[in-house]
Amino acid sequence: MAKKFITMFALASLAMSMTVPVGSIQPKTVQAAQITKSKYGFDKQFKFPKTWRGKWYSNNNFTPNPMNIHTSAINLPLTNEYIKVIKVGMVKGTKKYPWEMSSAWQEKNQNVLAKYLRASSKKLRGSKWIVLSPVQEKTTKNGNAFTVKTEKIAGKKHKVLFQSNPEDGLVTNQFFKTKSLTDKYSAYEFKNVKYSKVNPR
Repeated sequence: MAKKFITMFALASLAMSMTVPVGSIQPKTVQAAQITKSKYGFDKQFKFPKTWRGKWYSNNNFTPNPMNIHTSAINLPLTNEYIKVIKVGMVKGTKKYPWEMSSAWQEKNQNVLAKYLRASSKKLRGSKWIVLSPVQEKTTKNGNAFTVKTEKIAGKKHKVLFQSNPEDGLVTNQFFKTKSLTDKYSAYEFKNVKYSKVNPR
């Protein structure tokens, strides 16, 4: 069900919701050309920056699996489900976005919509964040925002993936590229980052 992805992943990030099915989808490579503007309003695949791709680890209780970021998809850290990430356009044959379609249309196509997340960008607290949210919702409040920053840890520079509330940019979780760094710094608070007190890591 659409709301389940968001609800589960969101628990780890402020009890928000994001959409994704609960069934398992095997990871696979999907060519960008396979997703074009269609009757569902899927415009094209979103591509994550190369520095974001790969496995990211967290010790948050709601992230038992690594967050695996692919070129145009992610494996959710709670369920390990493989979810494609897209940019959304107007539904073919209409002048409406998916969130402007009738509830009957959304319900009829829920099984398809639930396999995708919509990517958008937003500036929060001086940084650009990528927001992943339900395809059929105009608002991004039921999504999660992510950004990657270079932080100095024990005298060395490392990439850190931060997850936040897309409304206020307060960090609710942080991911590292190795398990050893995660074990040492999962609860560490970097000076240039504002953390949420609602969901301590």
